[in-house]
Parts: sequence; structure tokens; C-alpha cells
Amino acid sequence: MPSSLRRFSVRLLPPIVLLSSLSGAAGAYEIGIRAGTNLGGSQSYSSQEIYVRAPLPGVLGDPGGWHATSYAEANAGRVASSGDSLTTVGAGVGAWLRSPAAPVSFGLGTGPTYLSRTSLGDHDYGGNWQFTSHAGVRLALGPHVTLGYRIQHTSNAGLYSPNNGYDLQALEIRLTF
Repeated sequence: MPSSLRRFSVRLLPPIVLLSSLSGAAGAYEIGIRAGTNLGGSQSYSSQEIYVRAPLPGVLGDPGGWHATSYAEANAGRVASSGDSLTTVGAGVGAWLRSPAAPVSFGLGTGPTYLSRTSLGDHDYGGNWQFTSHAGVRLALGPHVTLGYRIQHTSNAGLYSPNNGYDLQALEIRLTF
């Protein structure tokens, strides 16, 4: 793990653990880190993020077969480009399509994201409040560890002008408690 990601993760671990302890949802919660880069576009990005997820009640479908489960997520991160960076803080909801017989799960989610700055390099995002939507796949490496790949889009959904956004792809590792 790069030293910048390690320092970033260590600094954000206490707030994420606190958020996870405040979660009132029953069941196992997840904590993880993501690191990624841009997905196309003319500007080069790198990102690091730490997150916690708490399950929401209910299951759609047969719990013994393919079914959907939902979660709430809180995250904090850093996006950098050309020697410039900004901090992100977000929350959201999502769902996983999974089966106890398959090691692979598929997910979707969305939620608001706050950017500490309205621009990064020469890229203007229009305002601090953005929305992040994502799709992902994850592979269970054991009962408490998964490795995932996520594609996400962040933009302001027309709240501000301009409505520039950015697309990222990231690898994530998650622990379940």
C-alpha cells in the first residue's frame, strides 16, 4: 500500500469507527478502503477513500437464493489531480444482489457528496454539493473479507453551473464485523 494511502487511512479510521458504532442497524457492518483513478476523460485523477456500511432491514427475494439487501454508507476521501487535491465526505444508500452459493455480488448505490473545494486544477465543479452514483462487483475472499471493483460518477446534477463531474474506477477491500 502506498505511504500516502496508509497515512490517509490511519487519519480517517477513528471517525469511521465512531460512525459505525453510532449505526443503529442490526447485523454485520462493513469497513473498507478504496483507491482508484480516473475512468476516461482528459484530466487524470487519483482517489483514496475510507467507508463504513451498515445493513438496512429487509431482504428482497429468497435469502437462500439470489436476493437483494440494502445498506447505508458513510465515507470520507481525497481526490487529487496535477498536484492539487480536495477532500470529499459523503453518505448514501445502496443494494447488493447476492446469493449464499455464489462468491460474487453485484451492487448499485447513490448519495450526496460534499467537496471541500469547488474546483480541482482547472476543472470547475460548479459548487460544493455533488451526487455520487456507483456500480460495483465484489468477490468474497473469505467469510469476513471481500475484494471489489467500483465505477462511480460524481457531478452536481444541475444544481450549479457548470455541471462538470468526474468518473472514477476503484479497487476496494472490505472487512465485515
